[in-house]
Amino acid sequence: MQYRLEIDGKVAAAASNLPFVDYMPPRDPMDWNGLVLVGEAPGKEEVRLGKPFVGRSGQLLNEILGEAGIDRSRCLVANVFRYQPPGNKVDHFFASQRAAAQKGKDIDTNLGRFGSQWCLSSFASEIKHLKLTLESYKKNGTCRMILVALGRTPFWALTGENGLLTKTGQRFDCRLLPETAVIPTFHPSFILRGNWGKRPEWLSHFIAAAQHVARK
Repeated sequence: MQYRLEIDGKVAAAASNLPFVDYMPPRDPMDWNGLVLVGEAPGKEEVRLGKPFVGRSGQLLNEILGEAGIDRSRCLVANVFRYQPPGNKVDHFFASQRAAAQKGKDIDTNLGRFGSQWCLSSFASEIKHLKLTLESYKKNGTCRMILVALGRTPFWALTGENGLLTKTGQRFDCRLLPETAVIPTFHPSFILRGNWGKRPEWLSHFIAAAQHVARK
């Protein structure tokens, strides 16, 4: 199991006992296809193997990527939060104003509301890290770029938007990287929870992303 203390002291204090899983870069950085897949946070299997999206959700993701003609090994695969939250509950990184005040924790209002909650200041630098990574890829890349937000957490982090289920498949501007498109879609776990009827729609979102980066 891998752990990491961030340079940011707040993150180090808040996450010192949380398992850490970093992003998975393209196998060959020079062969990056322009696609960035962003999930929420690592789970138990991701922690065990030290890679994002390798559990049941990752297996289903690999399957749908293959059907869309996307080579995962050429993508950047990331999570908004690189730490596994207790019980795999992403709400660990958020709190309402009242709850934060009661626990003596700070919130980062600059990032906007996530539903009725706010990102805890101690984890806000995770989003800054994602921003810096995206900027680096765009600066050094030689192809068109698009971000696929897998679930409501990355949709919010990348765009500031809420209400994922009414906005899947649409194009949004990335607030972390202006003039870069984001396509929000379902997290694989949503499909696995019995929403198989959404699978064709889900596939269409990846096909749209692949077509975007394929354009000259």
